[in-house]
Amino acid sequence: MFALSVVSPTDDVTPTADVGALKVLVVEDNETDRWFFSEVLRLRGALVVACASGEDALEALDDGMPDLILLDLKLPGIDGLELCREIRAREDGSLPFIITVTSTDAGEALSHSLSAGADDFLQKPVEPSAMMIRLDISERLIREARSLSSAVGMLPTQAMEMEAFLPRYVGKARSIYVKNNILDHDVFFAVDLTNDTLIRLSPSAISLFGIASQELAKDDAWREFILPAGSSWAEETGPSQGTLAHEYQITSGDGSKKWIRARVRVYRDGDAGTVWADGLLADATEDVSARINLAARNSELETLHRLAELTLSAESLEEAYAQILDLVSEAMGCSVVAIEYLDRERDKLVITSAKGIPAIEEGPVEISLHRTLSSLAIRSHQPVLQDNPGARKEFTDETLLALNLTSFAAFPLMVGGSANGTLMMGDPKRIFMGDHFEQLGVSLAATLAAYVERLEAQEAIRESEMRHRTLATQLQQANQELESFAYSVSHDLRAPLRTMQGFAHALVQNFGNELSDEARDYARRIIASGQQSEKLISDLLAYSRLSFERLELMPVELNAVVDQAREQVHADLTESQAHVTVEEPLPTVRGNVTALVQVVANLLSNAVKFVPDDRKPEVRIWSEEREGNVRLWVEDNGVGVPVGQEERIFRVFERLVESGNRPGTGIGLAIVRRGLQRVGGECGVEHLPDGGSGFWIEIPGERLSWSAGRRSI
Repeated sequence: MFALSVVSPTDDVTPTADVGALKVLVVEDNETDRWFFSEVLRLRGALVVACASGEDALEALDDGMPDLILLDLKLPGIDGLELCREIRAREDGSLPFIITVTSTDAGEALSHSLSAGADDFLQKPVEPSAMMIRLDISERLIREARSLSSAVGMLPTQAMEMEAFLPRYVGKARSIYVKNNILDHDVFFAVDLTNDTLIRLSPSAISLFGIASQELAKDDAWREFILPAGSSWAEETGPSQGTLAHEYQITSGDGSKKWIRARVRVYRDGDAGTVWADGLLADATEDVSARINLAARNSELETLHRLAELTLSAESLEEAYAQILDLVSEAMGCSVVAIEYLDRERDKLVITSAKGIPAIEEGPVEISLHRTLSSLAIRSHQPVLQDNPGARKEFTDETLLALNLTSFAAFPLMVGGSANGTLMMGDPKRIFMGDHFEQLGVSLAATLAAYVERLEAQEAIRESEMRHRTLATQLQQANQELESFAYSVSHDLRAPLRTMQGFAHALVQNFGNELSDEARDYARRIIASGQQSEKLISDLLAYSRLSFERLELMPVELNAVVDQAREQVHADLTESQAHVTVEEPLPTVRGNVTALVQVVANLLSNAVKFVPDDRKPEVRIWSEEREGNVRLWVEDNGVGVPVGQEERIFRVFERLVESGNRPGTGIGLAIVRRGLQRVGGECGVEHLPDGGSGFWIEIPGERLSWSAGRRSI
């Protein structure tokens, strides 16, 4: 029914073939490729049947199973993978060697092809040389399988089974070699599971096991290398054939330990009652070791993560102690774990809590540095790992000796470049303390040290905050007492001062004619001193009142504030013949009327008071907006403020030398600062280019309208 493609894509010719010619089925929908594959095979002496679809191929298989199938994976209708599975499902003692062909990714196609039951793989565009190599391999394996049927001592049924399964699995091994270049290190084997007999073992066994395959075949020595984990292969696959994978450890001929990965396929002959297995053995030592190391690293990271969670959630080390010790004990495999804190003054390590140390139940355990190996970790800043620590002269503490430790380790707790203690652990049985053990111990100790450092820093911060709060409270109380004292003294002093002034006035008025000139001068001085003292007391009362009284903040018009301040100092303005210019508009601010009037009044009083005798006071009042605040300026033509004294003049009782004998209490500008502080403002002074000073106060502004204008007083 189907033509043999031997000349061209359209020619159907059946060549004359010798008796040993291979039967080949080519399944390819591309005419050019189909002709090319058929021509190459024909030239090799094969009998070729060419099909363009999977459906045609299945129909061709009804006429008999070929020795070799060249199969395109991308076919119309039934694709190559599905067809491959269908062919394997038809296995009836004659298994064809299947080579798949595709233009898709080689790695993905190879994986899918082998999973579907293919033996080898070619990628398009197919190089003739690569194709000839594949065909050489497949033909050699097919003919080798045929020759096994005449092997000496082999049962007919065994010969038939060997002819069936050897070509296919060896083909798989060859295809894997072509892909990964690992065949020289892998071992192919075949076992008769029914009779527990080794049928075949490839020569590469010597590179994998360190023992030649001929030696392994003697005295059944092969079993410990091939079947240590596979004695139940037949049971594991059940009644049908199947594929298994095992990993197991062996001791090679040179005494080294190796991990072997076995990929095994089991075959059954229900009629003959026989079970066969073939497979590929590979050295998996690096893979398994990497997996073991990765699992250990993951376990280490999980332990560190759990430890970090404990240290972050616990409020104190004591709260987390039990959980931390259990966690370290589990991770390190040590029944004894303790955190030793260094008492530098006494050269001792102090243990307040531990796991596996009975003496801790009676209270903290103290260990002298010279009697424990932990001292080496403290001094060197390096971990100390010791087998049989009792044999060391540095290990003589009775508490430690009573633990009968065979394994001992101490990891320094480094804080700020010095060791503040150790994470100590051990066990009565011998523990393998390799690189992983040391690395994990160092990581755990670093985490604990960071935790201890954080706790100490937090404790120091808490103590500092408590001290500052205490000092702030004490300072506030002292200020309140001082201000209360000043208010009380100022208030109580006014009564005797007024009495003194009243008697002095009465003395002058009633007995002035009877007094001498010197006595009348004394009386006038008493009156003047009383007035000055009363002014000082009034300023003290004003300063104290600004500290104690509750000030309600509300919108305040600066025009009204300036007018009221001017009324308060009217006498000073009139007496000094001062000229005051107010540049309007003055805005509205948020403050307290009483406090602001007192502030501006003090600034006006100073502006006309500290002026040279040969000039009349000139005062300019103006305002400006500054980032949501309002700055009000009071500029004068007075004696000015010496450079470097700008801050000093706002202190209580500060009077400059330049003020001479001008009246004043030294409190006026202190009242200005205190008043501004109470309303959330600031104050300062600047030097004017033409002499004099520019005092300013800055207050939060309000969104109210301004009225333009300029007026002189």
